[in-house]
Amino acid sequence: MDLMDIILAQNAGATPPVGPDGSPVPPVDQTVPPSFMGRMPVDEFWQVVVKLGWLESIICIAFAAIYLIYGWRVFKVLVVLNCGLIGLFIGRELGTKLGSPLWGALMASTIVAVLSLPFIKYSVAVLGALAGAAMGAAIWRVATFLPEPLIWSGALAGLVAGGFLAFSSFKVSVMLFTSLQGAGFLALGGLALLNNYPGLSDHISNAVHNQIFLLPLLLIVPTISGVIFQQVLLKREGKWAMPETEGFQRK
Repeated sequence: MDLMDIILAQNAGATPPVGPDGSPVPPVDQTVPPSFMGRMPVDEFWQVVVKLGWLESIICIAFAAIYLIYGWRVFKVLVVLNCGLIGLFIGRELGTKLGSPLWGALMASTIVAVLSLPFIKYSVAVLGALAGAAMGAAIWRVATFLPEPLIWSGALAGLVAGGFLAFSSFKVSVMLFTSLQGAGFLALGGLALLNNYPGLSDHISNAVHNQIFLLPLLLIVPTISGVIFQQVLLKREGKWAMPETEGFQRK
């Protein structure tokens, strides 16, 4: 008796199947695993939003504008900062196991940040892969016809596509991860600013916790808009890209 026969017998309420030796076959676990979005720390995200004042919210929106509009122009600085942050988290975890999280974080952050410039294309590939994973999961979550428990498939597809994008279209890869980060800052600052407005806090909180499409859309729409906007600026202004970047591309 194959697996499909066992499942059909269980669903039909029939007598539990038995194996060749006559012993009952244990039931197949049909529990649907929790989805990726079901484990998203929405409460933790909302606590960060609540703690931001109007000044911090405006600063987040200003950073969002820089990432969304000037991302390609200043991408080397952003790559170093992002790689430094990645090294910081990795070093902290390693340092915790070795008994010195502070020194582990500082050393790993410095080393990864310094190495990011000589290996700029690979650094962009890593950042593009992470951005692609986030976009893939968000798009999968918004697409209602796709099974929610398999949202990791969308993230995996985005991870692979975002990583290879750096080697096929370097500029688009840079615009992708800068626009995605800009979208994150915009969502954080925008929600915090609205939350500080009297009478809107409860409505914003309910929307974040109950409207499952809100956060993915706040990530998808500004990211796509940022990529398109940077592409338009790059085509209209010949000096938009840094000269050394253009030379790097020709090589």
